[in-house]
Amino acid sequence: MSLKSNISYGEFSAQKLDIYLPPGEPPFPVAMFIHGGGWVNGDKVEQLDVNRRDRLLWSGVAVVSINYRYMGAAKQAGVFPPVLLPLNDSKRALQFIRAHAREWGLDPERVALFGGSAGAFTALWLGLSDDMAQPNADDPILRQSTRVCAIGAYAAQTTLDPIQMRQWVGPELTYGAHAFGLNSFDRFFQRRDEFVQWYPQISPAAIIDAGDPPVYLSYDQGLNPESPDKSYYTHSPRFGIGFLGVSQEVGATCFLDYPGHPAPPGEGDLIDFLIHNLNR
Repeated sequence: MSLKSNISYGEFSAQKLDIYLPPGEPPFPVAMFIHGGGWVNGDKVEQLDVNRRDRLLWSGVAVVSINYRYMGAAKQAGVFPPVLLPLNDSKRALQFIRAHAREWGLDPERVALFGGSAGAFTALWLGLSDDMAQPNADDPILRQSTRVCAIGAYAAQTTLDPIQMRQWVGPELTYGAHAFGLNSFDRFFQRRDEFVQWYPQISPAAIIDAGDPPVYLSYDQGLNPESPDKSYYTHSPRFGIGFLGVSQEVGATCFLDYPGHPAPPGEGDLIDFLIHNLNR
């Protein structure tokens, strides 16, 4: 394995990425990792699981792990809702990787996304959105495609519509209001209509369709833990169940894995899924 660390993909100090290259002959397919932390903290090194990284590398897949700006910088940047700042930073990182793929020995046609928690949400948003390339942009980075061949998501929130979130997960859920600059989920729920224009643009459950890349959702906890805490509802497999139902309705490919509900036989786990789709 070789490492290229802290490569700048933008003008801001947080816009950095690391590239882990496997042994062998390039070009290598790429799995881009987006860390979690509620879009308010986290790190590209600390949250990249070494075992998952090494399994990808041993299979000939390069791993790119990114940092991005947090929502706290959104007001200064004039971005609303604030969640769009980390989302769009992740988009630029993907486009930057594609623009420089050849010089790093990467295959720009074989790129997948994966992440955990808020990073998993970002991976879903980025991979399921219609291609956000701007062919006529002055910035050559922005001309690059954002389409990918697969998306892996650990403990993902799959919607930011507060009604849908409560319907899927339950009244115990308190996560998500901060994505719109609020500090109370009850206020978020009450003011839901003020943000209705954003749900079809941001929520993975609202943008998935039959032409999208396959998705693998994985959750560590089952449906009925003995002593659920606040974090359980934030990462509940019920997010996955609701998303799977929407995927089936629109004819998209989605696999769901949580205790008591394993992925279909032959699919393996999330890393197996990424390797399979990157090496097709």
